[in-house]
Amino acid sequence: MEVLKNSEKFSVFKIREKNKNIILKIAHKDPKKILREVKLLKKLSVSSNFYKSKIPKMINFGLVKKGLSKNKGFYKQDFINGFTFSQIIQKQKISKKNLNLLVKTLINKFLLITREKKLISKRKNSLTQIKKLIKTEFSKIKNKGLLLNLINSKIINIDGEEYKNIRFYLEYIFNSRKLKKLKNCQFLAEIGHWNFHGGNIIFPPNKKFGKFHLIDPDATWNFNDPFFSLSRFIYTFPHDTMEFDKYVIYSENFRPGNNKDKMNFKCKILWKKEVLYKYNVAFNKFFHKNFKINPLFKNLSELEFLRYNLTIILCFIRGINSNYEQKINFLNKKSSIFQNKSIYLYLLTLRRLKSFKNFLDNKYD
Repeated sequence: MEVLKNSEKFSVFKIREKNKNIILKIAHKDPKKILREVKLLKKLSVSSNFYKSKIPKMINFGLVKKGLSKNKGFYKQDFINGFTFSQIIQKQKISKKNLNLLVKTLINKFLLITREKKLISKRKNSLTQIKKLIKTEFSKIKNKGLLLNLINSKIINIDGEEYKNIRFYLEYIFNSRKLKKLKNCQFLAEIGHWNFHGGNIIFPPNKKFGKFHLIDPDATWNFNDPFFSLSRFIYTFPHDTMEFDKYVIYSENFRPGNNKDKMNFKCKILWKKEVLYKYNVAFNKFFHKNFKINPLFKNLSELEFLRYNLTIILCFIRGINSNYEQKINFLNKKSSIFQNKSIYLYLLTLRRLKSFKNFLDNKYD
């Protein structure tokens, strides 16, 4: 029995049964959540040929009957041998040329399923609903004590550039003239994977780039924009940097008496040089301040590009909540160098929001 992943929410093991390797996933908290994931996996497998070929076969599921995990929810699934997209980058398993081709292949594959009309639900007022999802996530942030002063700070300086707070950007974006073009569009779906993160895309050895598998869908959404799944892939770089603690934040704002109306931060990424280079090759163009450099700008229609930007914002704000840490991990005795996942993602969210605001204002530099 091999531990593949372990957290407060889930444990994932590789075990041997009937002379083959399989995956055992156990939920440590509410068993209903993992059974909801099972239900979604089944729906995905029959929803389209894309998911039918990408989702590993479900073997068994239910409640653990005995042992330390008794009464906890579980499921068993075919084990897929290979590396995840994130591992391919971190373990230097791919050249720059092939990485560019791989990203292009994945984007094209994901766009096909994103645009599949038969998965679109009959829900009306799609723009109002997606705004509501973002507002709901933002309302959760407002209840996080550690982030309260960040939310209320009027000016936040990040690496020498000034930003407003999240509330300012969201109100501005939601009231923008361009966004109103989505008012009469119907684009929400009730079935989706919602989690094309690089750690959930597995490539079997010696297979073509298009021959990959998808694991661990996010079953917490009742509905969302199909672009959210694609946005989760683009979000891989900041997510991995946060999850593996490959960042550090410099700030003097913990000192008493500092002006809460203006805060200053500097961020540094700590990946090894060669790993950071590959992450930049894969994703930097998607996060460029000039949105015209984003490959999706040319591949998407105007309305699709607006939807994509709303869902990547939802990714970031959801990430702040999902990875919230009350504790500050100070890395020196002077309390000016630290790590905190939710603060780091909050700062990255501000960068994304400001760039989107500039795009809506026709500013591209």
